[in-house]
Amino acid sequence: MNKDKMIRIAVTGVIVMVLALMWGLESDIAYNVAQQRPILLGRYTLEKTLALLIATPILLCVLIGQWTDRKKPADPKAKRLAAFKQISLTVSIILGIVIADVALRLSQRQHYVADDDQQPSYHRVPNSVYEGVFHDRPEFAFSYPNPVEGYPPTPFVLTVDERGFRNPERHEQYDWIVLGDSFAEGSKVSDDQVWTARLAERRGVRLYNLGMSGGNPVTYLDTLKRFGLELRPKAVLYLLYEGNDLRNSIFRRQRVNGRERLSIWDVAFKASPLRQVLKDSLIRTLGPVGRKRFYNDSSIHAPSHRMYPVAWLPFEIPEGSGNGYAFEVKRLEQHYVTDEGFRGSLACIESLRLLEETRRMCEENGAVLIFIYAPDRPHVLIEDMLERVDAGQLRAFLSTRISDLPEPKEFAAKIKEGTQVRERVFRQYCDENGIAFISLTEQLRRQTRNGVQTYYSFDQHWTPDGHEAVANYLSETIVISED
Repeated sequence: MNKDKMIRIAVTGVIVMVLALMWGLESDIAYNVAQQRPILLGRYTLEKTLALLIATPILLCVLIGQWTDRKKPADPKAKRLAAFKQISLTVSIILGIVIADVALRLSQRQHYVADDDQQPSYHRVPNSVYEGVFHDRPEFAFSYPNPVEGYPPTPFVLTVDERGFRNPERHEQYDWIVLGDSFAEGSKVSDDQVWTARLAERRGVRLYNLGMSGGNPVTYLDTLKRFGLELRPKAVLYLLYEGNDLRNSIFRRQRVNGRERLSIWDVAFKASPLRQVLKDSLIRTLGPVGRKRFYNDSSIHAPSHRMYPVAWLPFEIPEGSGNGYAFEVKRLEQHYVTDEGFRGSLACIESLRLLEETRRMCEENGAVLIFIYAPDRPHVLIEDMLERVDAGQLRAFLSTRISDLPEPKEFAAKIKEGTQVRERVFRQYCDENGIAFISLTEQLRRQTRNGVQTYYSFDQHWTPDGHEAVANYLSETIVISED
């Protein structure tokens, strides 16, 4: 056997082994379902599938090239012509990709507007209307092993006023204004279903909703300065949603003149609509393949089963009601915190500082500040989860994100205490600084236990019924002196 053939055989062996390893090693499915990331072919993450689809043809081409008879080099003129054709083909492909990407960017509907690049806040396109139907179902075909029906399809209309905020009714003057994120603006519900509209109707007040999806304490303060104070409200309702507003990453982002700085990579690649179209096509095509793996496995609740960490989701409450609640593991992770740990975090320090600025601004402008604490689903469900789900299974769920957790009994005590930490810190701060504090936790927990589906099954937001429960409670709870 000559040397050239031996090299070919060795290269072939390496390529075959690499391909076998790449296709044979599955992704950590339980971890990625807990993270609510797409699983394709019932085996791989999106990223690994892309790597396989790119690497496999390249390696196969190399393999074919190893066993293809090599022709002698052509004459210089022919070589130059072949090189030119290759370069032309490459340039044409790149130009085609760029043109397609630009065309998709131009055809996209603009949802948000930033009037001033030096300010962190933003709003929707003024005088616009968004319509659709929200379907409460898992985002990806391969999802939780315990499938449940989500909340019924919810048609919605989102009406935006001339300032760029969700206020279908216009008034010359307003009594109250609301600051907050998508829980204040009202995500996946219609104009008349949002708790702000329900509250205004029940209390007979003119309420202006300055809530904006994706907002955070940084944007709340800026929105109050730019849009809220000119309305001369008697009261400012500050809704803080613990699920998103208290992440350290919000305050760690590099900012220039108050706005987040995006890299060329973010703008050119991550924000590329063509990239998103390709990802969606892969997920839609390959996601359903193998999606029923493990679904009918009777041993799925055994600790040795690979899907054990997520087999209890969605969590049904009340038991037998059909109202299921699922959430990403990071939602539970953020509750695994101590009082000292949270108080020392950047999120806590900055959120309280911004809240104090808001309090001072309201005081200077003669408005009463009312702080409304909105819990996330794990906070509302934790007591029932610990009662009905084995602590070891909850521990396994969180172990997909955190290592070295204590034994189940100690873990259960820590996570139960952790869910109370952040609310307790804000309640204490408000009490010490003369800010009216209203918690929605017990009301949402009580309504959920009574069979009201307060949150969507597969989305973190409130259902129309959840908004109704919040509006009823706030209508009875908010006290504002007329003096």
